[in-house]
Amino acid sequence: MSIVINTLYYIIPFIVLLGILVFVHEYGHFIVARILKVTVTDFSIGFGKTLWSRKDKKGTNWKVSAIPLGGYCQFLGDADASSSTVADMSALSAEEKAGAFPLQKPWKKLLIALAGPVFNYLLAIVIFIALFYSIGRMVFPPVVGEVIADGAAARAGIVAGDKIVKINGADTPDFNAISTEVSLADQDNITVMVERPMSAELTAEEMAFSVNGENKKERIIGLLSLPVSEDNPQEAAAPTVVGNVVTGSAADKAGFLRGDKLVSVNDVPLNSFDDLKNYVSEHLDEVLHIQYVRPLEFNVTLRDTEYDAGDGEKVKRKMLGVLSSQELSFEQTDMSFVTAVKAGFVEAYDLTANTLRAVGQMVTGRRGGKDVGGVIRIAEMSGDISKKGGIISFIYFLALLSVNLGLINLLPIPVLDGGSVVIYLLEMITGREMNAKFKDWIFKFGLLIILAIMVLATWNDVVHLISRWFD
Repeated sequence: MSIVINTLYYIIPFIVLLGILVFVHEYGHFIVARILKVTVTDFSIGFGKTLWSRKDKKGTNWKVSAIPLGGYCQFLGDADASSSTVADMSALSAEEKAGAFPLQKPWKKLLIALAGPVFNYLLAIVIFIALFYSIGRMVFPPVVGEVIADGAAARAGIVAGDKIVKINGADTPDFNAISTEVSLADQDNITVMVERPMSAELTAEEMAFSVNGENKKERIIGLLSLPVSEDNPQEAAAPTVVGNVVTGSAADKAGFLRGDKLVSVNDVPLNSFDDLKNYVSEHLDEVLHIQYVRPLEFNVTLRDTEYDAGDGEKVKRKMLGVLSSQELSFEQTDMSFVTAVKAGFVEAYDLTANTLRAVGQMVTGRRGGKDVGGVIRIAEMSGDISKKGGIISFIYFLALLSVNLGLINLLPIPVLDGGSVVIYLLEMITGREMNAKFKDWIFKFGLLIILAIMVLATWNDVVHLISRWFD
């Protein structure tokens, strides 16, 4: 049964994810080629044996192939799907040669090569705009996912799951704000306010107690609301904050404290303290599972902390020493369409800039290669997100990967679209086609680079999986 569930959660989302990305990328090449009257002979999702095919009126053979790890768009006159070698075109008619890719002007080849990555970017930007406009902007909430061992936060007592709400009195609405406030601190000693999620199980017990000088005896859990404000008598009905705890009561034994903020009872949300009173009175004989958060304040001394940044290289700098959780939340839910469009482009730009920064660090040797992941990592992440994050997080992950696929294909490596773009630009500048033997050599060199990256990515994926299984 577990095998079936894992298949549903990991393999199927992965195939859907990769299928969409590949289709959009190859459709970019296809539609621009069609507009420029270049003949497309094959449009395939996947490689290897053909599982399904259909030829359209213009002669393009649409295929779904057995290995769902990519795809290709092959043009008339190409000997292979990468357009790196030219087929024998002596048997083609003059009309057919007019649509043959190798015989096109360099600017047409350039536009066709660029179309795939551009369509990946367009897909991502459209998704970002739609999500921002309909739901809001995705952020990592200020929730601690992991505490670095022996770091400042660990020494102070902050634990995973704590929500950091203020640093030195400044609000921290998302995880990036935590880094910002820490970096802006003018001294090493900072004050960190957190809300710690907690829960307790208790049942109502009969007790004698006194409220406002009146002696009572009844079944209670022992939680009292905040005192009524003289200025606003209705204020006490609003907050779900514990004003006091009856000594010796079930709540006292469970460890409740004044100031605890009640969230739910038996999974029923609490919007006011009266909600709790009413629920308890109707379920006196039941075990009550109460979820609440406890506001805590920590005096933290920032310190130089060494940690593994995930690339095999130790990083040491002054920090709070917390890592974010992997769950997304939403903000700015009332974005106008214009604001959402702007935010969509900014999101794609930021993702591109951060990826290029990481690639640059790898090229210069400041970052190791452990961050390079392949199809196994994508399958793992898509499965994790489909299990825990839901459809919205899955769609956002699709957009993120679409940006990365578009950017990677623009890298100036032969075999990738970016390598072809460089070749066509050189042909436009020089006014003549690149030597066929030299072109064949650099494409083979590019293929070696891609194979090396694939081997590294697969190795990293396997090591990551092994460490995850035996963690």
